[in-house]
Amino acid sequence: MLRLRQERLRRRWSLLDVAIRTHIESTNVSKIERGLLPAYPGWRQRLAAAFNMPEEVLFEEVPDDERERD
Repeated sequence: MLRLRQERLRRRWSLLDVAIRTHIESTNVSKIERGLLPAYPGWRQRLAAAFNMPEEVLFEEVPDDERERD
């Protein structure tokens, strides 16, 4: 899983919360998290700014923790 999803869950942000902060549709955020849609450079920048994290950290693969499921 991407750290993006892990961090969103840790902060208890919904997909809609992220969409509002980044102006990226929640369906696209979900697809990015699941690897079904590439995170375009502009989106990567907006997501990194919303999470206040470097892009390379936010988009790294991390172990999937079953306890963090929605």
